Amino acid sequence: MKSFIILSALVALVVADSIEYYTTNDDHYDIDAMMKDPIKVKSFMDCFLDIGSCDSLAESYKKNMKDAVATACRRCNDPQKHLWNRALWGLKNLHPAYFEKFQKKYDPENLYIPALEKAVAGY
Repeated sequence: MKSFIILSALVALVVADSIEYYTTNDDHYDIDAMMKDPIKVKSFMDCFLDIGSCDSLAESYKKNMKDAVATACRRCNDPQKHLWNRALWGLKNLHPAYFEKFQKKYDPENLYIPALEKAVAGY
C-alpha cells in the first residue's frame, strides 16, 4: 500500500510538471503602468475585442485568451497569473466599460471569469 501511495505521488508530480504553459512575448509586462495609460489600454483592448489591429505583444496574449478564460488559467505560469490578476482588477476598477466588453466577448454568460479571478487571486 505504501508503494502505491508513493508511486501515485510521483505520477502526480510528473503530470503536474508536464503542463505545457502558454508562451507570450513578455510574461513580466508592467500591467499596472499600462492600466494607467488610456492610449495603451485602448490599443490592447481594441486588439482583444477584434476592433483594431494587434501588435506582436498584444497578439501573444490574445492567442491564449479564450482558453485561459475558459480553463481558469490552467496553463498559465505564475507571472502570467499575475498579469491576469492585475488586468482583471484594472479593467473592473479603472476601465469598467472595457471590462464589460471583454466579458461580453470572452464570457457572455459569466461562467468562467469568476473562476479565473479566484485562480489568479494573490498573484
